[in-house]
Amino acid sequence: MTNQELIKELRRFRNADLSDAMDALGLVDKGTMDEKMRPLRPGIEFKGFAHTVKLLPKQDDVKACKTVEEWREELGKGCNDIYSFVDTVNKENSKDMVIVIDMEGIRGGVWGSEISMTMMERGVEGFVIDGGCRDSFETNLEKAPVFCTRRTYTHAYGRVTRGSIGTSISCAGVTVKEGDIICGDDDGVLVIPREVAEEVIQFARVQLEDDIRVRTEHYRNLGLEPDESLERLMR
Repeated sequence: MTNQELIKELRRFRNADLSDAMDALGLVDKGTMDEKMRPLRPGIEFKGFAHTVKLLPKQDDVKACKTVEEWREELGKGCNDIYSFVDTVNKENSKDMVIVIDMEGIRGGVWGSEISMTMMERGVEGFVIDGGCRDSFETNLEKAPVFCTRRTYTHAYGRVTRGSIGTSISCAGVTVKEGDIICGDDDGVLVIPREVAEEVIQFARVQLEDDIRVRTEHYRNLGLEPDESLERLMR
């Protein structure tokens, strides 16, 4: 199965189905991010391949600026350092990409409205941040697909520095490798290693088929109109 075929197939399933499938393979909680990793608003759902970013806590002192011009220069240098990963993402390589950032849960708002739009314009599928997202109101207006462990108004400047890109990281309690499959929905974020993904799909299909069959009967009994949740396998 090609990567494109794999992602298309995975999008049929809820994280609940995929997690049950991981359990069936003996991988209980192996890819389950901590419950602190939450969507910025209800209804965000994506599947994609991890592009990993590691940021490190800032160790040296932060400069006290005396003028606006000095501050702008310092902020620019800080952002060039922190956001060095931006240049690794473009429209040619971003299909089905999920950016996953490990900043050790630091409060700094490395994500927000402007960086979301930059990455959305480049075609990125979603964003998973073990750390802060700020200007949440604007980010939600933009319908940016963001998961994070903190919501804040602070900047990443003065709090983190660049680490590594494309290496194994720890995000909300789960080791994530470049190319792992990242699944986000209202229940949280699940990480599936690429090498077991096709097996996961086999078990997840049975879980979802059973769920749709039983819930369809409940809908009839309760006089409820069918909704899109009963049509997931048709995606």
